[in-house]
Amino acid sequence: MQEIERFFGNLFSSVINRFKYFAMDSAERKMRETIDEQIEQRRQKPKPKDQEDRE
Repeated sequence: MQEIERFFGNLFSSVINRFKYFAMDSAERKMRETIDEQIEQRRQKPKPKDQEDRE
């Protein structure tokens, strides 16, 4: 009986940990993509060289 409880306990905790790490990995990947997009947008913005260009 204890072996069965231990088996299912390990099974459920490993499944939960897998989902937890999957969610953290997805969030980290999305954060990196967002940062990369912001950096790319800033690179593509033309920088005004003098006062006339800003107005």
